[in-house]
Amino acid sequence: MNTKLIGLVRKEDHSVLPRTSLITHLKFNSLEPSDEDLFHEKKLVFGNYVARQAVRDEELWVAAYLRAETHWEDQPGDEKLIEHLKMDFIEREFNSLKMRCRGQFGQINKCVVAVCKPDLNVQRTVIKSVVGALDISIRHLLHGETFPGQHKKYRFPIINTKNLQKYAYVSNLCTRKSARRQGIGSNMMRFVIEFAKLSGIKSVYVHVCRDNKPAFNLYRKLNFEVVEMANAALEEEQMYLLCYKA
Repeated sequence: MNTKLIGLVRKEDHSVLPRTSLITHLKFNSLEPSDEDLFHEKKLVFGNYVARQAVRDEELWVAAYLRAETHWEDQPGDEKLIEHLKMDFIEREFNSLKMRCRGQFGQINKCVVAVCKPDLNVQRTVIKSVVGALDISIRHLLHGETFPGQHKKYRFPIINTKNLQKYAYVSNLCTRKSARRQGIGSNMMRFVIEFAKLSGIKSVYVHVCRDNKPAFNLYRKLNFEVVEMANAALEEEQMYLLCYKA
């Protein structure tokens, strides 16, 4: 076996671990959930991977880790400082992600992960199993809106959402660098689209940077369309708003 590869795997696994005593309940040596554990969970199987909702806090931690790795990927600077910034971000994002997924902000939020397909002959820890992640939240258009952000947010939270149109919003899509170009991002999005349809939601929205051609092309291949009416408002941010209509 390639000893260099072993070193890289161990270094990667070690970098996922929290460097604080504040998070003590996480068990990173626990094995990935089995098919029996996930019998009632919706999932999408593709190739050697499965897209599904995260079911353990350890999976949420790895999702936060992947976001940090993606954000600081190939950025120049002091290595120790960057590692410190990443770990600080991971812990804050992990705690925020837990609260979002538990509905503590008044919205329905889910973390979708792509994991290695369970294999009876291979025992994987959660750290090694999760290769991709994204967030999906169920939101409501404000009165008079035809797309998210068309009007300024109300000053006070909306209490009665009964007659407001629901939509799904996707954010934070990222894939482990070593697992890219295997259709992981596109299949996580397919899972989201099916999840939205089953929830009776007809629109899925996502923002993408205008210079991020790979991400833009991924969404276009999945039949997302640019919301032209949002272009002017997003000019300064150099973003596109894309929408999938079920």
